Amino acid sequence: MAESGTGGRPRIAVFSGPTATIQNSEPLVTSNKAREKYGLPLRTNPGGTPMRFDVLRAQRLAAPVTVYIEQFSAHPLERDAAELYAQPDGYLDSTGVFHKERTGPSDRPVYEVTLKPEDGLYPLPYMARQANGQAWEMDGTEKTYRRTFAGYRSFRTGRVYLKRSIA
Repeated sequence: MAESGTGGRPRIAVFSGPTATIQNSEPLVTSNKAREKYGLPLRTNPGGTPMRFDVLRAQRLAAPVTVYIEQFSAHPLERDAAELYAQPDGYLDSTGVFHKERTGPSDRPVYEVTLKPEDGLYPLPYMARQANGQAWEMDGTEKTYRRTFAGYRSFRTGRVYLKRSIA
């Protein structure tokens, strides 16, 4: 156990739930992907432009899905060392169709991978909405407070207090 710099007290992190989440995480806010799909107002930056990226949440897939990852997209310098890499799994043409061989000069080289639910959690956009169809803007509505896990621990007495989720 790690010791803090003051008085030799241990540092404590509180983990809970079936996937061992750390308490005090950011609220589950409906992603712009979901907002776009359902015609809801997009989340914006302070300047009023739509946020470029959604916060990704660790979630479980419901079914296997095949994704195509653009070759040399993990780091800006990968392409500079292209001769060190194996050939891609295939190519996506201008309409987004996958081919094992290049069919045109504008085809993009890609890696093909199948992600499965049994692989575990993947970082994905949060797609949930409220029962009335509106986006979640925080962990609550005007009438209720939604918590994914409500609990706290008194480390001094060793007692554990738990509350049930409301939503």
